Amino acid sequence: MRIAQVAPSFYPRIGGVETHVRRLAQGCAEAGEQLTVITHQLGTAPAEEWIGKVRVLRFPLAVSSRNYPVSPAMFRYLKSHAADFDVVHGHNYHSIVGHAAVGSRLPFVFTPHYNATGHTWFRTRLHRLYRRFGARQFAAAEVVICVSDAERERLIRDFPDAAVKMVTIPNGTDPKLPVSGQKVIQTDMPVLLIVGRLERYKNVDLVINAFRALPHEATLVVVGDGPDMARLERHVRAIGPGWPIHFTGRVPGPMLDDLFAQASVVTSASDHEAFGLTLAEGLASGARVVASAIPAHADLARRTGAGSLVALVDPRNTRQFTEKLGASLLAGRVQAGEVKLPSWTDIVEDTLELYSRITMEKRLAWRREAV
Repeated sequence: MRIAQVAPSFYPRIGGVETHVRRLAQGCAEAGEQLTVITHQLGTAPAEEWIGKVRVLRFPLAVSSRNYPVSPAMFRYLKSHAADFDVVHGHNYHSIVGHAAVGSRLPFVFTPHYNATGHTWFRTRLHRLYRRFGARQFAAAEVVICVSDAERERLIRDFPDAAVKMVTIPNGTDPKLPVSGQKVIQTDMPVLLIVGRLERYKNVDLVINAFRALPHEATLVVVGDGPDMARLERHVRAIGPGWPIHFTGRVPGPMLDDLFAQASVVTSASDHEAFGLTLAEGLASGARVVASAIPAHADLARRTGAGSLVALVDPRNTRQFTEKLGASLLAGRVQAGEVKLPSWTDIVEDTLELYSRITMEKRLAWRREAV
């Protein structure tokens, strides 16, 4: 099968959507499918390259705004090369790349990674204005994949006409075994880990506040970069000395696996997510989780049945957050693999089965129209 995955950004950029698309693309290609990722050209990334068995095509931006960047070249390519693909899978409602997939008129799968709002006041206003236009993607899609039941509930509320098209296929995880067997952070203290793009809505400053109030020693490691990095570094300097905090920026995959294997606790104080991917990876690695009590995190806790391994908190209640972090750090790690989660192999198989079904249905519909 010839598959196009369309996303606003891709590896080496780090983020939840980028990780989802990369793992899904790799899995499909390793299963023998022809997989092309079509994305925006950001930074110094090449216009075309192969990453393993995955072909990556990057298209320049005509509008490089952080809010809804536009690449007409991407739209033109998908429309003129539609015959090169059997199915197109668009990702991220919070960008306009899905509309390029719609314009191809190919069998269309849509994974919105839907947060139901913007990440700032301005982006929230834009989000409201965009909704009517964004609904076009749900109308055009043969299937809408939700990565959690919590996301599906939000989508049914906001786009009820598409409810019959929605299915839940969660993100996958893989066992997080240490690659090198060595500590990335040279410390004997328990390690608290945050992984992700540093955006204001992730509330990493609330994690820092709770962490610095711990009554016992620990080390906080913040992996990732983003627009909130400078503010967070200033925040750490402003609150003065205390338990050590390390900002690593981006790290390669093997080093990240080692960090997951070293962490006692993985945390997130985010205001909204479609799925808690880094939390799931932490659980798979043997770490405990302390996270904001948002629907996506509660959904993950229910799905994993992790019980005492997952604590949900109000991150703005610093005392409660500190107590839960402290108790989880003292409790320490469990054996990797103790929590059973769907693997990326499982997710790829489910997605490929869906691709096959909708392409067959689309072909039959085209034949009926031609008669």
